[in-house]
Amino acid sequence: MNTPAAGGGEHTPQLGFARRSYRARQAGLLFGLPMVLAVLYERGDLSWSSWLLWLGPLLHALLWPHLAWWRARQSREPFRAEGDNLLADHFFGGAWTALMAFNAVPSLLILALMSMDSVAGCGPRLMLRGLLVHAVGVFAGVLLYGFDWQPLSSLVVVAAGVPMLLHPIAIGFVTNQALRKLQRQREALETLSRIDALSGLANRGHWEVLVRKEFARYRRYGHTATLVMADLDHFKYINDRYGHAAGDEAIRRFAALLGRELRMNDTAGRYGGEEFGILLPDTTGEGAREMMVRLRQCLHDEPLIDGHVVTASFGVAELTPMLDTCEAWMRVADQMLYRAKHAGRDRIVLPGPGGGEVDGGPFTGEEGVPPHLAVAAARPDVLRQLLTGIDMSETAFALFDPVDRLVLANAAFIEMYCVPAGDLRFADLIRHCYTHRIGPRIETDDIEAWLAAADSKRRSRPWRSFDVDMMDGRIMRVEETSFGEGWVLTAILR
Repeated sequence: MNTPAAGGGEHTPQLGFARRSYRARQAGLLFGLPMVLAVLYERGDLSWSSWLLWLGPLLHALLWPHLAWWRARQSREPFRAEGDNLLADHFFGGAWTALMAFNAVPSLLILALMSMDSVAGCGPRLMLRGLLVHAVGVFAGVLLYGFDWQPLSSLVVVAAGVPMLLHPIAIGFVTNQALRKLQRQREALETLSRIDALSGLANRGHWEVLVRKEFARYRRYGHTATLVMADLDHFKYINDRYGHAAGDEAIRRFAALLGRELRMNDTAGRYGGEEFGILLPDTTGEGAREMMVRLRQCLHDEPLIDGHVVTASFGVAELTPMLDTCEAWMRVADQMLYRAKHAGRDRIVLPGPGGGEVDGGPFTGEEGVPPHLAVAAARPDVLRQLLTGIDMSETAFALFDPVDRLVLANAAFIEMYCVPAGDLRFADLIRHCYTHRIGPRIETDDIEAWLAAADSKRRSRPWRSFDVDMMDGRIMRVEETSFGEGWVLTAILR
């Protein structure tokens, strides 16, 4: 026995198709009834036995729509039940075709309009099944009413069929309503796919799409642009002390602050957790720094949590010709952010000397140029001795730029990693070692996933130290240090 669909409520979502068909079926059968009765009237037999023939079309038009709607509501699968109802319509239509002695105009109109209902509701497969059932109905009608062939339609029958032309209009109206509802749902889904629910900002996927578009615009037209990665400081402490509800409120308030302080053509997105990305078209690195200074001051003046100042760290990366991929651009912004976090938080960091900022002013330390390198740059002989010492050192040394391109390597590094000739990036070097089973031992089935994990670890910590097994059996102690203009890798035998 059938049970009501999802509880049997008339507003169950699965009943939408059946509800629309119910209204269309009521209109279509009422519009078609005069045409069928006109044919029966013209056949001229008004005896009581003839009147009984009229009972079938009358019950079909007046009772069947309500019975079909009730059946769909009681079914566990309303959509399938309504498909069966459409097949029943075909069967009855075939029977009435035989009853009307195959009168051409009403017979063809009934067949065409019922086929339209089937294909509009459930597609071509149901229409083909409907045609077969229609033929079965014709055969049943011939058995029940006998075979009579009177295909010519009188003017009266044609006139009685005029209301049937309203049925396609009703179907078109119902279809239009369904399409409009579907369009609204699609627009809502598209919005949800682009917007972060908590902050109301662009989500990571949509924001990265916009960043790539801006990168393509720069490559084509040369317009400058800057990326900023921002991270709310000590956010775990905020959640632990004030609760996750307070943490969510801090994210919402920071998003509102971004919406207020940024320009119309700027785009802020929630990158994940308490990390945010800010795309600043037509803005230099210095211009972005000034904007972040104002934003940072707002965080101090307008606490994100009542009674507690929540600070943020900012990594700024201006798009330059050196950054030949969008990923490299985002990676530099990420590196600057982690430098800001590592240097004490509540800072704005850009690549290059003096790239850090605290309390609105530049600060010295790891963001500045070390004094001995400044001396070396001023005295070429000192610089030459420094480079000679690096090259002669048994410690493997390599310098990579912000996009991981190998800039400098000493003999020990070249020997250890079997560095081939040419312009190489770190990923190219590792792929070379992995393919030829030389250099570091890399135990993985997916070298690209390994490279992505290594890159993520490097960006998450400005300095890290770890052991590496080499293919020749040696164990090397490797250290990686990131700074504004790239990163350094050193390796020494343990």
